[in-house]
Amino acid sequence: MLYFFVFLSFAWRLGSVVYIDLLGPLPSEQLERNIGPGISAVPLALSQGMVVAALLFSFRGRRLLALRDTYPPLPALITTGRFKLSNLAFGAIALFVIALWIELFVRGPIPLFAAMERFDYSRLYGGPLHQRLMEWGPMLAFQIGVFFVAPTLHDQPFDRRFGALFASLLVYLFLVGHRFSSFYVYSCFFIIPIGAVLLGREASGLRARRLFTGTALRNFWIAGIALLLLIVVAVTYSYTVVRKFEGGQLLSKLSQRILVQQGEMWWMTYERIFVQGQWNGGFAAYKLFVEPFEPTRNSTMQLLMELGLPLERAHFILRAGSAYTGGWPEVWFELGGPIGGFVLVALSAFLFSEFMFLITRCIIEERFATCFFLTPLLYALSITVAAGMVNSFVQVTLVIKAAAALVVLVVENRWRSGLITAPSTASSRSQPRPRREA
Repeated sequence: MLYFFVFLSFAWRLGSVVYIDLLGPLPSEQLERNIGPGISAVPLALSQGMVVAALLFSFRGRRLLALRDTYPPLPALITTGRFKLSNLAFGAIALFVIALWIELFVRGPIPLFAAMERFDYSRLYGGPLHQRLMEWGPMLAFQIGVFFVAPTLHDQPFDRRFGALFASLLVYLFLVGHRFSSFYVYSCFFIIPIGAVLLGREASGLRARRLFTGTALRNFWIAGIALLLLIVVAVTYSYTVVRKFEGGQLLSKLSQRILVQQGEMWWMTYERIFVQGQWNGGFAAYKLFVEPFEPTRNSTMQLLMELGLPLERAHFILRAGSAYTGGWPEVWFELGGPIGGFVLVALSAFLFSEFMFLITRCIIEERFATCFFLTPLLYALSITVAAGMVNSFVQVTLVIKAAAALVVLVVENRWRSGLITAPSTASSRSQPRPRREA
């Protein structure tokens, strides 16, 4: 569950690349050329295997047991009495969600009923709250997931209030024209805290069955089926009503989207670097970090599109607010070549897995402030592994966020240590001293 966002992307891309390798040459609608066949799946599978190996190393059993032994549960002092952190979080998020819905109904047409593309709605009618959701949505979903699962750390049921808030966000995305990708990303970030708690319970020798009781398990199944139906309806409506595809054209578009577009950019990188031996790390670094076409967006896909398409066509697509699928591990091989690329893949995999262990530790230890400040870094690292976005790491704002998260981590660690040791110190002082014998 911690890595579902990455693993589903990996599986889909690898399946697409294998399809291109085995059945090529195949027409690529977006690249306007034939691609395949080849053995491009081999270096891709090796790169993905490095991520799996890093995951197994960071989450090895002995380390999880040490986490259990070193950090005892936090007393429920911040969730009792007059002040409840979960109530404060629920009030703030609920206020945002309610205002978001009000903004939807007063600013213009609802894309679902007007057969409007989500990009057009965001550009023409989306208000400031809608724009903030488009920027922060997955990070908000992660925070909702943290408070949804937080009560289970003290053997209490899930906080259904936050489940309702998350469901309302998904319905909002459905109404404003979003399809599979948004539901997938939001849901993956929402379940990360649940995966962390399950790992913590396993390390403590507790069964997951105690967390997922009969009622809770049934509710999760109902929610999962509802989400699947919502995605099917959203995709069908988008292709048949909004874009008006039908018959053979509809099948061709779906085939391209599912089987070809997920792997076509990697195949282009494989052909250029591994087959033709053409790569320029200096040029790639310049276009990625110094002068990308659009600095505020993923510069990796901009570079790959400029290398794989006529320049004018690539810039036309990027100006329209669209981009192709891919980016990882392409970006590392564009920078390091056929050998150095694997080194960069290994380093990025280790960094990501260690960060995910840190996130897991903070959730299990109820370091809610640290989790909040680590959320932008979680999103940036996850997007890097899934889509190869690296230009965010050279932005001053991200450096400031990382420094702030480090400070909060240290401060919260000291506060937490004092909170745990204070009761034991007080109880030891209250015990009578033993009498000395003559």
